[in-house]
Amino acid sequence: MQLTLILQLQIALFVAFLLLVICIIKIWLQRKALEQYRKSTELFKQSVNGYQESVELFRQAINEYELLLKKHGIDTSKLKAKVPQQSISPLPLQFKVTQEEIDINNKYLHSELIALTNNVKIANQLLVKQRQLCPGKSENWLLKQVISDLKLKKPQEQLRSKTPQTQTELSLSPPSDTPLPDLKKMKRQPSKPKGVSKNNPLYKELLNLISGNEEIANRLITHQQQLNPDKLENWILEKVVGDIKRDRRV
Repeated sequence: MQLTLILQLQIALFVAFLLLVICIIKIWLQRKALEQYRKSTELFKQSVNGYQESVELFRQAINEYELLLKKHGIDTSKLKAKVPQQSISPLPLQFKVTQEEIDINNKYLHSELIALTNNVKIANQLLVKQRQLCPGKSENWLLKQVISDLKLKKPQEQLRSKTPQTQTELSLSPPSDTPLPDLKKMKRQPSKPKGVSKNNPLYKELLNLISGNEEIANRLITHQQQLNPDKLENWILEKVVGDIKRDRRV
């Protein structure tokens, strides 16, 4: 009888020991899980802080980019009105020429072509012919090609026209019966375009309007000087700036 009691007591102690070990293992596993949860929470907080910093840097970059657009005279409200917000992709850092500036450049290239040919119909015919020869090219490329071809042909035609016969005729004095030409009725030749000071505030304003493209600015100024050879530098610059602003409002 005593042996059975001792055996039962030993079994009970063994079971209690097993239960105690199981409880200790469970507590250890819970503490380990809590420690991992605490570490994951800290990592999550760090990632949230990093995300907030990146959002702030992104906002600063957007503000700097908008200031750059305003500096170059580009109205972002028109772009937002035309293009849906979802389709707007981030623009590259390099500044691109807008379609409006290309149209202005084409307009003045066309006027230069008309000035070279002295005939609107001939200028349009040359442009159509060049378009047929080079399909798929842009209007700007076609205008530049026609103008460069005309500028190359003009010196050759002048050299051909100066034959020895014409040179001897020019050396001869005119007969006394021929009347002298009326200087008032003669068409005044436009003077060569004068240089414009780059420190002029109007010139800087012009560069801001056309995104700092000095080639287009000089072409516009040269065209206005050819049309108005008697005008001063400030008048020419005000005329060019006013034309660009008027075209953009339209």
